[in-house]
Amino acid sequence: MGPTLRQLLINALSIGFLIFLWYVCSTAGWVPRVFLPPPQDVWGALVAGFSTGTLADQTLSTVFSMLIGWFACSLFGVLLGSVIGIWPLARLSLGPVLEIFRPMPPAAIIPLAIAILGLSAEMSLSVIIFGAIWPALLSTVHGFSSIDPRLKEVGRALGISPLAFIWKIALPNATPDIIAGMRLSMVISLVLVVITDMITGQIGLGSLVVLASRTFDMAGLFAGLCLLSLIGLVSNSVLQFAERRLLRYKQ
Repeated sequence: MGPTLRQLLINALSIGFLIFLWYVCSTAGWVPRVFLPPPQDVWGALVAGFSTGTLADQTLSTVFSMLIGWFACSLFGVLLGSVIGIWPLARLSLGPVLEIFRPMPPAAIIPLAIAILGLSAEMSLSVIIFGAIWPALLSTVHGFSSIDPRLKEVGRALGISPLAFIWKIALPNATPDIIAGMRLSMVISLVLVVITDMITGQIGLGSLVVLASRTFDMAGLFAGLCLLSLIGLVSNSVLQFAERRLLRYKQ
């Protein structure tokens, strides 16, 4: 059995055990079913939701918002982080500004974003970008600024242009840090999509969870939570696969 198949089997057994424990806790009365519906009820809510198309629309809206926000913050973060990491003057001038905004919780700027942009998709996107840009940005800065000085000496000795040095030497050296930061940004993007959906009431799994809790539809609430977990699992697995493909030269 190969390592990939073995890992998949272990993951499947772990998830199966979790579902079994969930079933036992619900059906044995350890937790009241009104608070913890059994897995079959949640499955029924998923089937009913996808049959009507409502749940599919909400899931696609959440995934689309997450990907747009993640792509935007990754693009801005990698570009700005590359400039800061390569150029010492940019690091000195922009470092204090980044330290001012970096510790600010993303939720703290939601009232300001609402005041400026209203309860709109643009407001949600701005909050996602602000909150999720930091892992991609800071990891890119670290990746480019931690280049071995001997590599810079080799580049100068070979007469490589600055752009060629960045593309052929600096970027491959910083790629592991960049991908690690982008994976964290993906998780934060999903969290912020859910939060902004809860506040704005836009179509998405966040508003679904809030509505289900208000109507005490626990099966629908757990169905939304399961879908959010599945989105996070799939997106992280895709990035892990991309990371292995891009970093094969390091294995």
